[in-house]
This record gives sequence, structure tokens and C-alpha cells, in this order.
Amino acid sequence: MFGRALPTQLKFWPWLAWLVMASACGGVGEFGRYQGDALGTRVDVTYGGCRGGIGQAVAGELERVEAEMSPWRPDSVISHFNAGAAHRWVPVPSALAKVVAQGLALSRQSAGAFDLTVAPLVNLWGFGPQPREGLPDAAAIGAALARVGYARLEVRLQPPALRKKSLSLAVDLSAIGKGHAVDRVTALLGSLGCRSYLVNIGGEVRTLGRNPQGAAWRVGVEHPDGGAPVRVLALSGEAAATSGDYRNFRMDGARRLSHTLDPRTGRPVQHRLAAVTVVAASAAEADGLATLINVLGPQAGLRFAQSRNLAALLLTRAAEGGAGSLRESYTDPMGKYFVAAP
Repeated sequence: MFGRALPTQLKFWPWLAWLVMASACGGVGEFGRYQGDALGTRVDVTYGGCRGGIGQAVAGELERVEAEMSPWRPDSVISHFNAGAAHRWVPVPSALAKVVAQGLALSRQSAGAFDLTVAPLVNLWGFGPQPREGLPDAAAIGAALARVGYARLEVRLQPPALRKKSLSLAVDLSAIGKGHAVDRVTALLGSLGCRSYLVNIGGEVRTLGRNPQGAAWRVGVEHPDGGAPVRVLALSGEAAATSGDYRNFRMDGARRLSHTLDPRTGRPVQHRLAAVTVVAASAAEADGLATLINVLGPQAGLRFAQSRNLAALLLTRAAEGGAGSLRESYTDPMGKYFVAAP
């Protein structure tokens, strides 16, 4: 959806690192499991107490999300908006208008550290639909940056519509769209009577109820350099998302160029923050906040999370771009989700 399909061993969402599910499906109760590939990543849904037809319903809902929001599909609603004229309201599905409104709210809260209009920069640095060789020079970065600016994007919820103030403005929902897709699937499961679930789309998760063993769902936070999870979270009714530098990057000599771009500078983030995990009420909220904090960096990002009483875990590298020890920082609300590894 928001990224090209990758080899099986590296299936992931390009703008975000993944969370790995730590609890297995099985055991007691009437639980089922749907697994598939969609949106350029892996979909894994464990559910209990639902009516039938889950797999087909989930696949259909994800296809609708992609048809609305994928910048990789020239026939999607957002692609048509990006290619269209400026200064006029363009009708869009209600869900699309709502996710853009969420993104613009995060932009205002962060003074532009989060920005849905980064598509020109994403493409310039080779993380978009068209891969690029080499690295852009300062002039190219400046030209792309001049096309970015959330203040030139407007949204209307009733009737739902988008409007851009500049012809060259282009929207990329990858920093929040996968979380939104998780929320769409969980809403669908609720309509089908599901009493428990864990929905995992490329590492963005949302939970309800208890797992097949009758306990809160266990979700592991992956170590950026591999190995055992850094932390295990116990979730029941919450969502979680991670943004990091270790799953999608380019190398400039010995320097790691993260896929996470700072909309204020036009360049990949250059701090030592390796990964941010956020727990929130919805997956879209967790998704967007994790990206926002990742852009801000270890100090400013932690202050942002603390000032808003967010549940956030930040992992910072001891050496710039290198493997090795990590320094862990987290807010008080995050601590209540930590449990021992199973």
C-alpha cells in the first residue's frame, strides 16, 4: 500500500519499524487466525467470538483502504488528489478526510515535525515508488522542500473533502496510514461480534480482550540490532506502533540514512534515536505519534511525550548509526505495560 512488496524475510512497513507478536495463537477458547499479504506487508489477525467470513471481510477492507490512500497506486483517491488542480475542494471518502485531519493536528502540535505533505522529499531520497540512485544535492533538497508544507493542505469533514493551496503539493499518508488500516480492521471485527482480537499489520497492532490463554495480549518490542525483544508489553484494548531507523535505510559510506525524513530540514533525521514505541487508544494515533517523536529526536521527543503524558519508549544508540548498546528512556505511563518475557 504505502511501500513496495519486499522479500519474505524483510516484509515491513517502509516508514516504520515493526513490533513482533510474542504470544502464540492456540490453547483454549474459540479463536481463529487470518494471515495474508496486503498493503506491501504481512497481515496477521487473531480473533475470538466472531461470526464467520473473517478472512474475506478483512481482505476486502484492506483493499478499500489501499484504493483510498495508497500513493503507490495511480488510481487511488489520494493519487488523483495529488495529481489534481489546486484551490478547489475535492470530495474524498470520510475515512480519508478523518485521517488527514488527524495528521494535520499532529503537524500543528509538533510545529511541522510531522507533515503529511513530505511526498516530494520521500521521492527525492529514494524511499518512494520510484527508486533513485545516488544522493540529492543541496539545490534539489531545497527545491523539494519548497513544495512541502502542511499549512497548504486543508481538510473538511462535512461533506468530506480536501483542498491544496499549491499545485505541487502532494500527500503521503505512510506515517499514519498503516495504523489507520489497523483501526479499520478492528472496527470491522467489532461489527462482526468479535470479543477478542490482536490485529497486526506489518508490526502496527491493536488489541481487545484476552488472548487464547486468557491473559492480556503480549507484544514484543523488537531490538533494533536483532535478538530478543527489548521489552514485552501486555495490552488489552490498546494499540501500539514503532518508528525506527533499522528496517528501511540507505547507506552513504559508513553513515546510515534513515527513511524517516525531517520535514523541517528536508533531510533524513541525523540523531541517535534508533526506535520509538508508543501505546495509544488507536493504532493511527500510535503510528503518527511514534513517527513524530522519532523526527524530534531523543531529547525533544522525550520532552514532547512527557508534556502530553504519552506512553512512549525511546531507544537511543550509544554510537551514531552503529550497532551495540542502547540507552532506554520511557515515560511514566509506558511503564505500566511492561511485563516479563514469556
